[in-house]
Amino acid sequence: MRVALVTCLDMPRPDADLPILVRAFAERGACAEIVPWEDAGVAWDAFDAVLVRSTWNYVGRYREFHAWIDRVAAATRLLNPRGALLWNLHKRYLAELAAAGIDVVPTEVVLHGVDPDWESLFARFGDLVVKPAVSAGSFATIRVRRGDVAAARAHRMAHLERDLLVQPLLASVVAHGETNLVHFGGRFSHAIHKGARWDGDAEQSRGVVQPEADELALATRVLAYVEAHGRGVHGWGGHGWDVHGWDGGALAYARVDMARGADGRPLLMELEIVEPSLFLDRAPAQASMLVDAVLGAAARG
Repeated sequence: MRVALVTCLDMPRPDADLPILVRAFAERGACAEIVPWEDAGVAWDAFDAVLVRSTWNYVGRYREFHAWIDRVAAATRLLNPRGALLWNLHKRYLAELAAAGIDVVPTEVVLHGVDPDWESLFARFGDLVVKPAVSAGSFATIRVRRGDVAAARAHRMAHLERDLLVQPLLASVVAHGETNLVHFGGRFSHAIHKGARWDGDAEQSRGVVQPEADELALATRVLAYVEAHGRGVHGWGGHGWDVHGWDGGALAYARVDMARGADGRPLLMELEIVEPSLFLDRAPAQASMLVDAVLGAAARG
């Protein structure tokens, strides 16, 4: 079995998951190779599975990355599947999940070229978090104090070509941080507690934690929705996006990021199924769960 662990040439920081995964695959008799997605010389059809990992520079090369996903999915087993990756690349999926009744941080999608009514957004949300709808890490994510229209508009003008998300700044994120629940093959693996992170900040993981029952329940509901739609149970929201389902089965990997709202309920902040850090350096034994998911998917052909 030959598996590609896909990264990028221009790494903003090291990917601590990669060496752990190489060892975990080797222990199962599989050869895992670290390969940058931009390398035009790679024969992707020579791999039994291609696992997207730290493709963290795709934000500035979105169309090229989209074409790469199409090309690899046509050549071999791409994980996560093409349809899931394309759906998840643009964070308007949060609005779809909210419409499905899932508890999501309130989100306003501001389309590119539009300067919204900031006063109205401040009145609705209070202090704001503003971020690109297509982003990785903390790219161009800022806090804006209530009423600071000048700061909000300056950020909008600096990223006028991008769709943006506008959300309320959760007090719990500032005071306590967020919880990231990692799943492999549809099963919970481990959770990490992180401090708030803004543009340019380093990762602020505080180590492995035991999630609360309501956090696990929210993650289960989110992933059940995605898997059902991937199998074509309800379609993909009717938005006309160029996405398709896959042949059943759970996602190979997913990270469900959440924090608590003012009423104490957990709220989905992001569902990461493209290129999330999986924090295997904090839980290296859990890499075997991802190996199982990848080898199982490859065996299904």
